[in-house]
Parts: sequence; structure tokens; C-alpha cells
Amino acid sequence: MKCYCKILRIPWCDRVTNEEVLERVNIQNCQLMNNIRKLKLIYFGYVKRHNILEKLCMEGMVEGKRGRGRPKGRWNEDVAEWLKTPATRAGATAQDRRLFRSLVWKAMSSPDPP
Repeated sequence: MKCYCKILRIPWCDRVTNEEVLERVNIQNCQLMNNIRKLKLIYFGYVKRHNILEKLCMEGMVEGKRGRGRPKGRWNEDVAEWLKTPATRAGATAQDRRLFRSLVWKAMSSPDPP
């Protein structure tokens, strides 16, 4: 992305998304972004299947006041968007490893980017 921004002469202080940069370069399917999405989905399934600290962090609520401004993006929201199912259903589906892997494979092979 850094190389594409240099080629397009986009200064680092401009707030341009990766998708917009790829659009300007005229790249429809970015293999790197798809690999990142796939790895995030696989890790989500792993975390949901095991009783580990990451599961507590992902599902737990933090005490205290929320900071000002727009809320940060959450993994659960990404997973729900990419798999086109609610995050709770995706978490329940992740318990069956084969079913979840087929769901991830189906989401990654869709013609439009998730």
C-alpha cells in the first residue's frame, strides 16, 4: 500500500483507505486483503472453540466509561459482515470446525469482496 501511495503521490497525512487506493490503481481483487480476512476468520473460529484468555477478551465487557467519538471497529462486527450471519451464530457455528471452515471458504470464494 505504501508503494501504491508513493506512485499515486498520496501524502501520508491524507486519510485515504486501502480500498480507495486499490480502486485508484484499478486492482479489483487484492490477494493480500483476502488472506488477512481468511486468517482473521480462522483465528476467530479457533478462539471460539477453546477456553483461552483471548476468548474472555473478545466476549467480555470492560468496566468504565466509553471514550468520546466513534466506537472502534470490533472483530465480531467484521466476522458478521464477512460471513453474512450474526456474530453469535458464527460463534456457535465455530464449535463445529468442518462446518465453520466450509462457511469461511464460501465467504472467501464469493465474487464480490466481503
